[in-house]
Amino acid sequence: MEVEEEAVATERLHVWDPATLEEDAWLIPLPSVSSSWPDALTAEVTRRLRSALSDGPGLAVLRGLPLDGLSDQECAEQCRSVISLVGTVRPRESAAPMDDLLATVRNTPRATVEEAALAPHTDRAGPPGPPRLLALLCVRPALSGGESLLISGHTVHAQLSANRPGALSTLYQDFHFGAEQNLARTGPVFARTGGQLKVRFNRYQIERGHDAVGEPLTSAQVEALDAFEEVLGDEGQFLRLPLRRGDLLVLNNNTVLHGRTSFTDHADPSRNRCLTRAWAD
Repeated sequence: MEVEEEAVATERLHVWDPATLEEDAWLIPLPSVSSSWPDALTAEVTRRLRSALSDGPGLAVLRGLPLDGLSDQECAEQCRSVISLVGTVRPRESAAPMDDLLATVRNTPRATVEEAALAPHTDRAGPPGPPRLLALLCVRPALSGGESLLISGHTVHAQLSANRPGALSTLYQDFHFGAEQNLARTGPVFARTGGQLKVRFNRYQIERGHDAVGEPLTSAQVEALDAFEEVLGDEGQFLRLPLRRGDLLVLNNNTVLHGRTSFTDHADPSRNRCLTRAWAD
């Protein structure tokens, strides 16, 4: 009984919206330091990260990571180094180091370019399955736009439980995610594992998965996914974060969905928006 009560209390900590989420719960400003952190700072950053990810809102932003003089790939290594404080960093999914970088790809200068918004989702990654943690380090922001959109999957669950219990029940049943051989999987959108509520959601990948196996979504499944997206349609539920250079966003990929607003990028390719990504368990 004590274990169940503790799990429920933890779930409540993961139910938030921008109006109830205190900045101190997720923002971790860093003092001006060199690339080598003092042991005391490393211990404090590790403590606050673990607290925010496990016992808090499921997200944290380290603000002010020193990047001056580093190449994009060295920034990627910095991202992997920091996330290793709170998890086991996954190997890169290919031998190409540039796969760590999420950037607008253009080789020659031309007019500014518009990039579409990215719908809220959790990351799939490759084997052994979805990672526990996602880290995104802002190396260069876009010319305008490109804010991160974050929403608690536990908040979505609470709203569906209150308003659409039938749809919620369907979301505990299996769906097919993705079509690629090494990424496709079957599982529920919501699941309780080890007393913890986990969420996996990507509407596009679910539809691809069902098409790939030749199993059209049932009317109940479509209704349930629509109900989930109705909650996502409320902009007031999202924490909207314009990441700055040196901001490292860390998410609990089991509890928080992330997306991105559309953005306009620079005409100069050397100034293109660039984030580095790392996954950890």
